[in-house]
Amino acid sequence: MSGHGIVNQCGRGRTRRAGVTIMSAAVAMAGLTGCGSSSAPSASPVTVFSVSADPGSDLPVVDAKHPVVLTAVKLRSTLDSLLSEHASLVATVMHLVGAGDDNPSAAVSALGANTKALTDAIAVIYGVDGARAFAQLWQQHTQFFVDIAHADRTHDAGAKDLAQRQLLDYQNDFASFVTTATAGGASLVAVTGLLHGHVADFMSYIEADVGGNRREALRLRELAVAHMHVIAKAIADAIVAQHLKTVR
Repeated sequence: MSGHGIVNQCGRGRTRRAGVTIMSAAVAMAGLTGCGSSSAPSASPVTVFSVSADPGSDLPVVDAKHPVVLTAVKLRSTLDSLLSEHASLVATVMHLVGAGDDNPSAAVSALGANTKALTDAIAVIYGVDGARAFAQLWQQHTQFFVDIAHADRTHDAGAKDLAQRQLLDYQNDFASFVTTATAGGASLVAVTGLLHGHVADFMSYIEADVGGNRREALRLRELAVAHMHVIAKAIADAIVAQHLKTVR
């Protein structure tokens, strides 16, 4: 892989090392989830992420001798479909929480199923360790969006500020994960910028939604979904360019 350094939000820098495998890099990235926001209790009564849960407990078994191989076309369509669906499902959960629903179980289950499908896809590409690192970061950021929706509804400025800071940590950590996993194919600056837009979309969406501006909220929801197509393409392009044994 390339010599990109990884710097997390705990103020600890990871030194540049050449020749680290993608799998071991993903394991190292799992350490990022231990700092910052992951241990802070959610301010929302709606939980989509459990700190105590093992994100790798239900991953598919990968047979090293007979690995599943994705075609480049299948990879692109899978990421595009699942990531755009992710945006729609997050918006739905945020809307329900922002409207006062503290038990949107069906919407949370649908979001969980989408996260599981994404994690399974990462497991096929990068193995169980890479999928575990992905899942923990990904599940956390969905919780932070829910926390912001609840904070906007209850006018809790402190809880909203915390969730915003947690999402900033997420943007940097997940961008580092993607850049590391793709061996620099997806640049840190580019991915960070895309994730910043993703977070900004939903921040604006829930403010409009809770504020009663449904027309603007629907416009922003559509924009968030459209931006996920761009993110999906950027990640898929970087993965395909790696010429991995798991993607043809």
